[in-house]
Amino acid sequence: MQNVPVFKKRYLLLLILLTAIICIGYKAIHFSPLEQQLFRKVPVNNQVNLYVTEASAGATTDFSYRFFLYDAKKNDADFTAHMDEEIPFMITNDKDTEINVTDGQVYLKVRGDLYSFRNTNYFTRVHLTASP
Repeated sequence: MQNVPVFKKRYLLLLILLTAIICIGYKAIHFSPLEQQLFRKVPVNNQVNLYVTEASAGATTDFSYRFFLYDAKKNDADFTAHMDEEIPFMITNDKDTEINVTDGQVYLKVRGDLYSFRNTNYFTRVHLTASP
């Protein structure tokens, strides 16, 4: 009975293979080719700043511009460190979006494609004028 193995080698190999498949699957799910860089910063009021990022998903896609409202007490480095976790309130392909801030309210004028817009911030109002 001393020459009988406690477990078979194929079960160990199967366990290692299963672990490798799970690790590869986890990496594939969390992979994002989207690269963002800070494009513009506009102070709105003492509570929020408007950040615009230029996003690229590769050589075959056009740039998109993502608009964020972020805490004014935090600095630019903190925003860039957490920009992948933040949800933009607007995404467009218009590089020359007009941004005007009056009395703590943001007025945006978009002349390109508008991919998404959500006005759900409680610190400031965002007014949007869009035309193709």
